[in-house]
Amino acid sequence: MIGGSRVVATTPHGELTVDEIAAMQPGLATLMDLLARRYWTMYYAAHGGNWELADYEHRESMKLLATMQKVRPKYADDLRTFEQEIFRPLGVALTNRDIGAFEAVYHEGIRASDRYHDKWQKAYIRFRLPNRPPDFLDVGDGA
Repeated sequence: MIGGSRVVATTPHGELTVDEIAAMQPGLATLMDLLARRYWTMYYAAHGGNWELADYEHRESMKLLATMQKVRPKYADDLRTFEQEIFRPLGVALTNRDIGAFEAVYHEGIRASDRYHDKWQKAYIRFRLPNRPPDFLDVGDGA
């Protein structure tokens, strides 16, 4: 195996070692912020009848959860459980266009997030659904 400090990638702006590239990758805090924004948007898109956007936010959230498991392996089991117990049922509700089922699982996701943050001594982190849709996307007419 070759050490990451010895493997160099060339960019238009210069060279970077694999270790330097790895150090630039976002940490879990950044990825969680991205997930929170997608979770927020997904809610208002589903309620606005923009199912395609809600589906998109769900798919992108699933990718983020997979990345998080690699970035912070100590949280991988909990992230997998969160994916299975929350995000998979959310996907089913979105596929079925079942706003009632979506609503129930969505809010359970917020409660589960609080429990995980408590477990990892980060009780100061609490996602709260904003009382308005994001203003940077068209989430649909019903929001």
